Amino acid sequence: MGWLRGMALLGASFLATVVWVVWDEIHVEWRIFQARFSALEETTRAEESPPGEDERLGVQQIWLEDLGRVDRCTTCHAAIADSESGRDADHPLRSHPGAWIERHGPQRFGCTVCHGGQGAATTYRDAAHRAIPYWPEPMRSPELMEAGCGVCHRERNPRRAFWLATGRARIAESNCVACHDVPGFDKKDVRAPRLDGVGLKVAPAWLSMWIGDPRSYLPRSRMPDFRLDSREIDALAAFLSAERAVAPIMIATVDWSRADAERGGTLFRSSRCVTCHAVNGRGGVTGPELSRVASKASRAALFSFIENPHRHQPDTLMPRFRFRDEDLRDLAEFATTEWFDDTLGSAAIDLAPSDTASIAAGREVFVRRGCYACHSLASVPALAKIGPKLAGVGDRIVDMGFLDRQRIAPSLPNWIHTKLRAPETMARSARMPTFGFDPAAAASVSVALLSLRLSEPPPERLTNDPALVSYDPQGVIGALIRRYRCLSCHTVGGDGGALSTVALDVIGSQLHADHFTSFLINPFAVRVNLAERMPALNVAPDEASRLAAYFTTVFVDDGLDAAPLMPSGAAARGRELYQTLGCRACHAIEDGGGYVGPDLNGVGLRLRSGWTASWLRDPQKWKPGTLMTDYDVTDAQAADLTAYLLGFKRSPTAFTGGAQ
Repeated sequence: MGWLRGMALLGASFLATVVWVVWDEIHVEWRIFQARFSALEETTRAEESPPGEDERLGVQQIWLEDLGRVDRCTTCHAAIADSESGRDADHPLRSHPGAWIERHGPQRFGCTVCHGGQGAATTYRDAAHRAIPYWPEPMRSPELMEAGCGVCHRERNPRRAFWLATGRARIAESNCVACHDVPGFDKKDVRAPRLDGVGLKVAPAWLSMWIGDPRSYLPRSRMPDFRLDSREIDALAAFLSAERAVAPIMIATVDWSRADAERGGTLFRSSRCVTCHAVNGRGGVTGPELSRVASKASRAALFSFIENPHRHQPDTLMPRFRFRDEDLRDLAEFATTEWFDDTLGSAAIDLAPSDTASIAAGREVFVRRGCYACHSLASVPALAKIGPKLAGVGDRIVDMGFLDRQRIAPSLPNWIHTKLRAPETMARSARMPTFGFDPAAAASVSVALLSLRLSEPPPERLTNDPALVSYDPQGVIGALIRRYRCLSCHTVGGDGGALSTVALDVIGSQLHADHFTSFLINPFAVRVNLAERMPALNVAPDEASRLAAYFTTVFVDDGLDAAPLMPSGAAARGRELYQTLGCRACHAIEDGGGYVGPDLNGVGLRLRSGWTASWLRDPQKWKPGTLMTDYDVTDAQAADLTAYLLGFKRSPTAFTGGAQ
């Protein structure tokens, strides 16, 4: 009888197991959500739509073979792409917010590519909505979501990805690529002065102060704090003070007794130097801040640099102004009189050689801390980068012990963020300098770095900025364009600077040659609301004529050269249309109007009719992002407006000191 009881017990156990398995299978998590989804569908289905079997029921699987991913997320998130039934539902049945899903449908991109998590799972926990053991990629928080965007979108400024774009801009601004190999960045992103003649330019007292703490002198400096001790600072200052390969030009013939600081100040203002340089916190940021420059550089160095900045810094963005010797003298006098630090005094260059031991010690610091990576110096050859390569850093395995000790949640994003904010707290011997990133800046760079993954998507998945072909004109024109550094502010084919809003690609079809010539000689404002201003470069008349002839011959679009047909009465109709469209709200014309857009007085002397009509028809085509409203005017209306506007031949002489 015992064996019968045993068999009965075994049978009962087996039956209980089967019942439990069936019950568990019926009540599995994804089935509960799909039952809720079916009920939701019933309430939102249109009356004329007959009920039928929904293909979204059951375990859903997306296999992205080219990405090596299997996602079952839509098993629970069944309404993710259904804006109708999932608009007001609770998670996980809510439809995807925003318009992302329209261009990134799950069947094409899956879910975990952007969101992270374990795609093959069908339960909340196993899908890694929160960190789980032995799965390195939990679902990303909203703050880190754009790291997924950056895996495929390689543009420097990807659309609708603020944190990713900001982080990539920070990487470039901070010269990160000088020490690290960073995919998508190269040596062209590094901006720092050459140091070959620094010993004859910079006062030793200023140099020591700068090396010790650059941002105490200039808060927006690109140069970080290398946390050097006093011995390293003194040695490095001695080494750099001995660098005198590029000396200032001879100024022995300059009669400084006739220097006029007041005239120098007038020249500084009329030349619009604040387009690029700030003084007391106001002005541009392209060039160095000048508030205390006389405590940094000697009068001879200032005279020499303004006379020919390209001799000292071949890659500088600063144009070579056509100043006379007396102009240079007065500008240098103005700078040394007005702009110095009371605690440092005026710059005094020590020509006595430092001892060889200090110079050798400074050279060792210069090499050990990788200073050569940013600053070219003929006496120190370019060596290997001192920082690790950052390709694949988004998948890097790191020691989380420090985060545990600091009671910071151990994760790769937190490790990168902490490293960026305060590398010295993670290791006293860390060679990475302190950039002083605030939490938001460190977060943006973290997002950009987390987008650098070990696994490379197939090429057809990637988007990139258009390849730029560097514009490098030769001959007389090339020499003038390089002298005046036209591409420091303007672009050609997307290559160049972003200070000016005027691209040069079709400038010859846009402007009359006579206006181009006169503008180069004496630039004036037609956009008085913009902060940037075209510097007065003192371009010689013959140079201006050469440049105008070149640009109006080469930089043209044949499709814009044909003038629109403007029949009788076109100007009158254009005037009426100008009033109807409310153009006066933004543009000044005759004796009134706004200042959001360019002043239109004298526009007939400046603009060609073909370009003007094309601009009026589609302003976004010629300047994406312009504030100009697209009124969707017809060809005939554009011709009428062109006839009216180009009838204004009075030059806007009321405005001075601005840029086109």
